[in-house]
Amino acid sequence: MFKKIFIPIYLIIFIGLVYVLFFRDTTKHPDWEPFNETIFHKAKRENKFVVLQLAANWCHWSHVMEEKTYANPLIIEYLDKNYIVCKEDYDLRQDLTSLYTNYGPPTTIIFDADGNELLKESGFIDNDRFMALLTQLRANPSPLFSNKPSLNIEHTTDSSKQKSLDYLKEKFINSLDYENGGFNFGQKFIDFKTFEYAFNQSSIDTSMHKWVENSIINSTGIYDNVWGGVYQYANNNDWKQVHYEKLLEVQARYIKMYCWYYKRYNDIDALKKAEGIAAYVVRFLEAKDGTYYNAQDADLMPGIKATDYFKLNNEGRIAQGIPAIDENSYTNSNAEITEAFLILWATNNNQVYLDKAIKCAYVLMNDYKINNAYTHSTNKLSTISLKDNLAMVKTLILLYRATSNTLYKKEAAKLLREITHTFNSGNGYLYSFVGSSPLKATYNISENIEACRLLNYSSYFFKNSAYKFAAENIMQFLIKPELIKTYSTEAGILSAANELLEEPNTGVYMQKTTPAQQAAFIKSCISFPKFYFNNEVYTNQTISSEKYELFQAYDKNFMILCTSTVCSSPQYTIQSFTNLLYKRLFNETKKQANF
Repeated sequence: MFKKIFIPIYLIIFIGLVYVLFFRDTTKHPDWEPFNETIFHKAKRENKFVVLQLAANWCHWSHVMEEKTYANPLIIEYLDKNYIVCKEDYDLRQDLTSLYTNYGPPTTIIFDADGNELLKESGFIDNDRFMALLTQLRANPSPLFSNKPSLNIEHTTDSSKQKSLDYLKEKFINSLDYENGGFNFGQKFIDFKTFEYAFNQSSIDTSMHKWVENSIINSTGIYDNVWGGVYQYANNNDWKQVHYEKLLEVQARYIKMYCWYYKRYNDIDALKKAEGIAAYVVRFLEAKDGTYYNAQDADLMPGIKATDYFKLNNEGRIAQGIPAIDENSYTNSNAEITEAFLILWATNNNQVYLDKAIKCAYVLMNDYKINNAYTHSTNKLSTISLKDNLAMVKTLILLYRATSNTLYKKEAAKLLREITHTFNSGNGYLYSFVGSSPLKATYNISENIEACRLLNYSSYFFKNSAYKFAAENIMQFLIKPELIKTYSTEAGILSAANELLEEPNTGVYMQKTTPAQQAAFIKSCISFPKFYFNNEVYTNQTISSEKYELFQAYDKNFMILCTSTVCSSPQYTIQSFTNLLYKRLFNETKKQANF
């Protein structure tokens, strides 16, 4: 008979730690496979389910999940027997991120062999819970209910539309943290569409003005005072609990917001932040070809929080090394940084940023296209993304407005025709992608909001009423009661609804003699803090027939603010024209114009 041996619990824990730290092979992971159109056929043949891990190489929790959960020998063994395990890059696979846009990396999706979703979950999942989920799903594979509501095909009435918009505005108002800025839920950041709507409403709503001001001031908490640039967000409803990754698209967003805030309120600190972000982008994310890399990692060592590292000064950080750069260049974020650089150039008069914008756009136009549409990267994927192509249209229009180079206008017109034809679902919305994917394309709300606004704007910019009709159809789709109930907050719909009611104003420079103030006029228009606005320069050779009589009525250069039916009195200085812009479009007097 064997005598029982007592082993103290602390000794068991110690042995376990020694094993984990020194003997367990942490380099072993599942046999990752690509998530492509053949994956479900293979799953059926092998009687397995499919795990899709959407991870980002800049994301702390993506690193942690890979180094802990997916390195666990028991999980690896169980996955090998029961699942096909796929890992894809969250930023690269736009067909997947468009479908799971509400799930940030890491995102775990589990499918049965027929492609039915069994689980969707965002964030880190530890070993014990992941194993429990895997075993439970094999034992009871119940498909999830679709989160896509069944949509009524009946036409939306004016009363139902207004009811939807009122409901959405109430949700928007209730989503804001008026004292601290940002939203009133856990993460602290400034969403651009939220900022834009509040910014435009702030002339008539003091609470919106307060929110904008507090958001800009408190966003200092996620601004890197050493290298410049803005971290993605902060946690726990506190601007100081920072997630340290820096994404290119986030940098573009804050450059625009800080420039707009500076132009309207003469806040020099906001301009300095915009310039600091741009300097960071050029220093750390600029590629040799003139495009820009996707992101910088949150961690110096993958999976280990870098809080102490980011407290160091420049020399201290450099001595320890630099967090990894994701050296992928993507169309949408490069179009967005191009737009941001154009706005910064027009705001601070630094020619460097115009040059960089033009160079980046040149590479995109030459290296990121298949036929008439733009690819997500130079890695020619099997799908084309709506998000990429909308971003390019918007940037090409701004490039034309900034340079008067008709090449950009022609390219934007051609691309817009491609979008309305290729991505049209026939059901009131645009598909988020086209091409070969394991999953069926459907709508992405954020992208359709952007499409609605851009199509409406383009109906005036290109003088094509078909785009107005398309924008109205998308709006009818977006405000369906079944969809409205699923939104947390979508300020872009509120902006789109306002824009659909009236045409944008256009600043016009009538050049009768030498173009003495033309460059300053263009910069004042490009830096004017409003998307829904246009500018044109007319000469004897380019004057449109409807404005010819007005052009001939004056002997010297002048500037006017016009719609298709009415124009302002002529302005002869940039100062008076800028004052007119702010008075007409923000209902306020510009005390000091910034050129």
